[in-house]
Amino acid sequence: MQAYLVDDEPHALNMLEMFLARTGKVHVAGRAANGFDALAALRNIHPDIWFLDIEMPGMSGLELAANIHEVEPDALIVFTTAYDQYAVAAFEHEALDYLLKPIEMERLSRTIERLTKEKNRPTEPVVVNTDNTDKLFVQLLGTFRVAITNGKTMMWRTAKEKELFAYLLLNNPATSAVHRDRIIEKLWPDEPYEKAKIYLHTCVSLLRKNLRNMGIEHLLRYKSEHYILDKERIRADVYDFLDISFRMEQEADMPISLIEQTLHLYQDELLPQEDYPWIVELSHRLEQFSLELKLKLSEKYLDSHNGRKAAEAAERAISQSPYEEEAYRRAMQAYLYMGKHDHVLRIYRNLKERLTELNIQPSLVTRQLYEQIEV
Repeated sequence: MQAYLVDDEPHALNMLEMFLARTGKVHVAGRAANGFDALAALRNIHPDIWFLDIEMPGMSGLELAANIHEVEPDALIVFTTAYDQYAVAAFEHEALDYLLKPIEMERLSRTIERLTKEKNRPTEPVVVNTDNTDKLFVQLLGTFRVAITNGKTMMWRTAKEKELFAYLLLNNPATSAVHRDRIIEKLWPDEPYEKAKIYLHTCVSLLRKNLRNMGIEHLLRYKSEHYILDKERIRADVYDFLDISFRMEQEADMPISLIEQTLHLYQDELLPQEDYPWIVELSHRLEQFSLELKLKLSEKYLDSHNGRKAAEAAERAISQSPYEEEAYRRAMQAYLYMGKHDHVLRIYRNLKERLTELNIQPSLVTRQLYEQIEV
């Protein structure tokens, strides 16, 4: 087997090369003292196995492994590390094996046996979807569900893998690239930076394997310290919902049918079962937009002389936001239009009770609506 060695310590490189030569099964095709030189060599050489040190200046072995797998997805990785056992468990998800420094010949021999078996193992064909449209269907409003066209649903191995995918989906729906450090800041804010990078790298590896098992390749890429999710191959309810919000900002008039269709998407708030602090701002934004849609829907129904539908939309807005005075006013207008003064009175009294809790009174416009009731 052809091997490439990367370590910033010359002595460690020399020892590893000597041990590999003793096995009689590995030829060292090249070596480098840093990740940048190793990536440059990758343009001309494609070894079977990479031995990567974890702690190197400029680019860690974890980052180098991610870059190697962008070019050679099936490259076999063995980490060499002086890290303690907590990190080793994480490496096993991405690497075929790991070697603790100082490397022992007996342990290296077992690694070579594993590499030989892996190299000669017949690979099971993975059925990959070649249609580049709607490869993944993602539900984020309510239950978090990820599925492909045939109905197969993604199962999460760890909670953090699940959160990572949610963050990549929602970080900024208009863009696809997220800087590694921003992900760490949001998902592992209390962990030491180097330790957090290990966790991130492990979760990325798990996610890629999960997607590959679903038959989807190359959905998540890594480039220049950014993780890039191919959102063109994802159909998400949140994306559809936000698209309509952007249209509302651009278009003065929107048909009732489109508003109803959009509100149908918002069956529940954004990932209500997940306790993700970074999601609060977007969740509030979506909730506010759904409220605005209900108010707009009530207004449009009243303009089209459908008092019943106008009242229903306004009552839905009240249920969603019990302190939103405009929702009560829309309902009062609808019931006033239908001549249902008892309902106008009920809505007004409910509003007064709510606002009393805040030590304020209904606005002049709302009071004038109430005064239109015929006694």
